[in-house]
Amino acid sequence: MCRRGRSSAVERQLPKLAPSWHVKKTFLDQHCSHARRLIIGEVMFPSVYTARGRIPTHQSISAWLRYSQPRRTPRTYSHYAMVIDRFKPYAPLDMADLTVEHIERYLTKLLTANSRNPGRMANAHLTAIKSFCRWSAERYEVPNPAAKIKMLPEKPPRQRVLTPTEYASVLRICRGLESDAITLLGHTGLRASEFRSLTWANVADDLRSLSITGKGRKHRLIPLNQTSQTCLRKYERSHSTTMDFVKSYHARDALYKLCKRLAKRAEINRFGPHAIRHYFATELLRRGVPIAKVSKILGHASIRTTEQIYIHWLPDDLAGATDVLDWI
Repeated sequence: MCRRGRSSAVERQLPKLAPSWHVKKTFLDQHCSHARRLIIGEVMFPSVYTARGRIPTHQSISAWLRYSQPRRTPRTYSHYAMVIDRFKPYAPLDMADLTVEHIERYLTKLLTANSRNPGRMANAHLTAIKSFCRWSAERYEVPNPAAKIKMLPEKPPRQRVLTPTEYASVLRICRGLESDAITLLGHTGLRASEFRSLTWANVADDLRSLSITGKGRKHRLIPLNQTSQTCLRKYERSHSTTMDFVKSYHARDALYKLCKRLAKRAEINRFGPHAIRHYFATELLRRGVPIAKVSKILGHASIRTTEQIYIHWLPDDLAGATDVLDWI
């Protein structure tokens, strides 16, 4: 049998191979070198093998998206997919040829776009690209040029934060379940999505803490104070898996509509549920809770994130902080 005919016969037998390495090795020893390349490349490591030993960028992107989908929240996955689709025209055809220059060219395009905070937008895109490059480097043993690119400086985010006076005014005009929803948000700092998914399974048996899986699927514990515990005791744990005041605002925009109504009734500027989260964080910091603890309770990836968001809201608290060095 000619070499070509023998190779074809080998390929026809591949689907019948047993999965054990011993059988594959025996098969390799008995057949041509073409079979060895074919089995090692396509059967044992199908995600790495290509005809020329190269990794097409589009193949790597598709594999990364399949990997990411079950491991990211729907919102994060949607963002990653959007970013990588926009980055694709800037990338080379082969992953091994991807360089820092390709990524910087794409970021430059973002930074020149008409945006209120281009640095923040560029960092959001860079985070997705870093994830893709890091995964590709580990999976295909190609360089990771994104590791050499630092996150860009950002302008402090312009966020709405409820003042203590505003928060008290909102609580005064709350009715029924509204009061419990606003109270729990104001004493736990939950994100809107975390509040909507809250069930009794998240609450410790002694009502002293919440177990939350939040943004980026990061797990954290939030201690519950007496106010939060009193709020939860109003509801029977065995009656339902979810508290009534959570079910009432389970729709995606329900909390935003509630905050809009409350702002109108309290005659204050409009705010959303995230403004209550900011109120929670700033009050903890003003009352002396270390920023490291606040960062953990909020579920931030690092203390740096907490500092970027909140430190510029506390200028009065920083006044005189360096006076302790006057005696040196």
